[in-house]
Amino acid sequence: MKYLKSIVILMGLLIFFATSTIIYIVFDRLFSKQTLIFPKKDELQKLQLSENSEIINANISDDKLILTIKLNQNYQIIIYDLKSGKQLYFFETN
Repeated sequence: MKYLKSIVILMGLLIFFATSTIIYIVFDRLFSKQTLIFPKKDELQKLQLSENSEIINANISDDKLILTIKLNQNYQIIIYDLKSGKQLYFFETN
């Protein structure tokens, strides 16, 4: 009986701390000050692609848009910052 009481108390503490941790994480995500501000449509249209190009892959990582573009036999990788609305890097491969 003595061990049963200690196990019950330990399980109660675990349930309490787990529940409070989940509540903390949910409220932290809901009321976080970090938000993405997407640029206006005219700023996004400055990224010009030729008519023959094909977007192979598009990823969003943190606040960056990563585009992989195929133009004929050449590949281009463009990294675009979504917060500022500017192109950060441009790589061209053969």
